[in-house]
Amino acid sequence: MRITNLGVKSRAKKIRRLGILGSGILLVSLFCGCQQKNKPDQPQEYIKLSESYYDQGVKTYLELISKTKNPDKLYFELGKIYFDHGQLEKAIEAFKNTSDIAGEKFTAVAYYRLGDYTDALEVFNRKKLPDDEFRYYHGLTCEKLNLFDQALSCYKEIGHGGYSALAQGRTNEIEKKLGLRHIREIDSKINKIILNAPNAQNYPQAGALILIADEETEVTQDNTEITQVHYLVKILNERGKENFAEAAIEYDSTFEKVELDFARCIKPDGSIVDVGKRHIRDVSKYLNFPLYSNARIYIISFPEVAIGSCLEYKLRIKRSQLINKKDFILDYPLQTNEPIISASFTLTLPKDRKLNLKILNEKYNDFGASFKPVTEELIDKAVYRWHFKDISQIIPEANMPPDSEINPTILLSTFNSWDDFYNWWWNLAKDKIKADNAIYNKVKSLIKGKSSNLDKAREIYNFCAKEIRYVAVEYGQAGFEPHNASDIFRNKYGDCKDQAILLVTMLREAGLKAYPVLIGTKKSYNLSPDFPTSTFNHCIAVLVSEDKEIFLDPTAETASFGDLPIGDQNRRVLVIKDDGYKIEETPLYPASHNLLVQGIKIKLNNDESIFSQKNNFTYGYYDQGQRYWLLYTQPELIQDALTSVAQGISIGAKLDKYRIENLNDLNKPVVLVYSFRGPEYLTSAGSLRIMPQLAFVDTSMVSKPKRKYPLDLEFLDTKESSLEMDIPKGFIIKSLPDSVSAENSWFTFKVEYSYKDSKIVFKQRLEKKKEEIMLDEYRQFKHSVESLARSVKQRIVFEKKE
Repeated sequence: MRITNLGVKSRAKKIRRLGILGSGILLVSLFCGCQQKNKPDQPQEYIKLSESYYDQGVKTYLELISKTKNPDKLYFELGKIYFDHGQLEKAIEAFKNTSDIAGEKFTAVAYYRLGDYTDALEVFNRKKLPDDEFRYYHGLTCEKLNLFDQALSCYKEIGHGGYSALAQGRTNEIEKKLGLRHIREIDSKINKIILNAPNAQNYPQAGALILIADEETEVTQDNTEITQVHYLVKILNERGKENFAEAAIEYDSTFEKVELDFARCIKPDGSIVDVGKRHIRDVSKYLNFPLYSNARIYIISFPEVAIGSCLEYKLRIKRSQLINKKDFILDYPLQTNEPIISASFTLTLPKDRKLNLKILNEKYNDFGASFKPVTEELIDKAVYRWHFKDISQIIPEANMPPDSEINPTILLSTFNSWDDFYNWWWNLAKDKIKADNAIYNKVKSLIKGKSSNLDKAREIYNFCAKEIRYVAVEYGQAGFEPHNASDIFRNKYGDCKDQAILLVTMLREAGLKAYPVLIGTKKSYNLSPDFPTSTFNHCIAVLVSEDKEIFLDPTAETASFGDLPIGDQNRRVLVIKDDGYKIEETPLYPASHNLLVQGIKIKLNNDESIFSQKNNFTYGYYDQGQRYWLLYTQPELIQDALTSVAQGISIGAKLDKYRIENLNDLNKPVVLVYSFRGPEYLTSAGSLRIMPQLAFVDTSMVSKPKRKYPLDLEFLDTKESSLEMDIPKGFIIKSLPDSVSAENSWFTFKVEYSYKDSKIVFKQRLEKKKEEIMLDEYRQFKHSVESLARSVKQRIVFEKKE
């Protein structure tokens, strides 16, 4: 688009003469050329001659500027020449030296064309010019910065000149104001579906009804992929508004592109409010981490959403490259947290591709879905179709298993073997496991003085876990290919695959055996040895030392060497070795590994006030959690939390002091010790004094009389608590609870009370034996827990003598 200069006249006569002379020479050349036969190289000669005149003109301007006392206008004209010639940075510098108002306009437009929208907006906002071109580019800049209201204001100020139609087009694009329309006029089929949609009374647990969930994916012969999505959702209540008023589509901009056909809000009366550009954002998911700028989110914000509205959109996602340039993978879970009235999925593959299917969690298919596709063979394609009706919603239960374990799911893959998968991923990763000088020097300093391989590995792991910042990008969200180990070491941040690659590189640099490991954590699908696909959402590492495998997760910054987060435990994993793969299982640590030990000592004074000291020792899972809380919580908030615990023991208690040990040493468990004073501890009942209940059994997890899903206890653990209380003279024990013990297939429990030498001692120990309670044992488990809770509901009673 041509930019005018507001009619400013040139005042450099020498330049005008040069321009006339130049034109004359060009005319002579052109006329002379007419007397000869045109040569193929003549156009290039003309261009070179034109560039020569341009360079000479610029040089002359610069000479004039250096000799002129007031070169204000010369700078403007030089800037305009630069601008017209596309040298925008130079144009901006020239315009900075002129007071000509037109310089502001060209500066702003130059910034816009350079993609520097923030600086462009600053110039546009500095001074408003009575110029439609200025207003138009101001509006375009506002659009780039998602300032759509300001953009509309700019376009509305444009008169009836050449920019009027352009401005109106931008306004229509933003607002999509095409007049009041009714859905029956646009799509009679959708109108019928909405009119016949069930009402909220039929679905009392739902926040919305997904009336249509149609997806079609085609894999082409040239290994590209196109997915088309069509959704229609009816909003039933405020929860539905909250969950569906925005649709967020995650994609990888390296290979994927999102194209929206349309999106609209269909109001309860059937009128349509179209989604315009102002309602769409395409943003980086990890804005502060340039290495993962390809992970993006396409966000549709629906306007005028109300209870009873229907939200509809159609879009396509084009993928220019398959996962390994030739294979297709997909997991298709059937259920969501809202009912689905109608859903369909169509997959089209080249005829020579074999599709492998696997059904997961079929036992939870209580809504009669058929997992077998209807197939159709065309000349060069194979088509697979699924159609589902009335898919019930997943109603959450406390302590329920993750979605990956209870949602009926179709896994699809064209990988023929794990060998194919291994070869693809190893080719992506193997060249990234290389140490540069910086890594070499760091490893050398870390292992200095360490004699054993485990000590060397521990130091390297601690460095990666503590010093390399984890960017929580799930495996595959920002591509499957890791970055170079040297890049991660230099930037000091990385996602899981990058941190695993760096850890493996540094361990190998120390002469140790280590390999990257692909894993689906507990919230993802577990690896199926008989079904090669990529359901992995995480990447860790394994160290092999003295024929012992030690799995390491450097993203778990508070996990000690040899420990793993709960989600990494008891999972089948793919170990990527240099000469092939191996399917292994990560350990499920025993209850003794995840140990919480809490001890409190109380001195009861004659006036019934107390002084108390509490010790917390943590191991395994509990150490990871306590270390994280203490590392990332402000000291004042830690103090407030400890005071709150103290006041739960004694109303009005005041924290005396607290001490934290081993917080920054991953080789040792964290120890938290704090003391407090309280004005009271016992409950008075005449001359009797009653202690708080010491033994405790949590019954909240068995509050439901019947469950639909197993009870997920997550991990095995042991909790030990103890109390020692010194009793002053004048307090006589009237009632000391009996000791209680219980042992079954789910847990071992023991409570002990004793009194000797004016000291009460209480001990409780609970050890879990199972991490999941299945449905057929839940009723008995519930009975055992509740019975145990009743049996320990006892208190120590004193009599106080005056």
